[in-house]
Amino acid sequence: MLLKTHFALGILMIIIFFEHVQNTFQNKLIFVIMVIVATAIPDLDDSVSSFGRYMIFRPLQFFTKHRGIVHSFTIAVVLSFIIAIYWPVASLGFFIGYSVHLITDSFTITGIQPFWPLKMKSRGWIHSGGRIEESLFFSLIFIDIILFFIVIIF
Repeated sequence: MLLKTHFALGILMIIIFFEHVQNTFQNKLIFVIMVIVATAIPDLDDSVSSFGRYMIFRPLQFFTKHRGIVHSFTIAVVLSFIIAIYWPVASLGFFIGYSVHLITDSFTITGIQPFWPLKMKSRGWIHSGGRIEESLFFSLIFIDIILFFIVIIF
């Protein structure tokens, strides 16, 4: 999927989980930032992705293939656990953002290997950048806007 679709679903998860984050401005801000950042991280293994095209990520791309180990819940859990040890407030947002990316990519034709090192793949019917994804993106934006206003009003 395209980065914009990952972000749109990430924003939906922010709206849904926001009230469950400890009620301080700093914690809520960290949660929002971590969801947004973690939503983009799995595609750093792709040299043509929005952020993966930068030279700083070439070493990661040399050691991994796109939609390989980085696109697995195994890595999401390990990284979230490490973050929880050093910065507990950030771990929930990180896990949600990373998982949102994996879930959306699992619906694409290419799919993902969700429980690396197991060889099982999760695939769907959506072409990245295709009409179905565009429809999904605009639907998510519409839902984001509606829920945002519902949360503000109530």
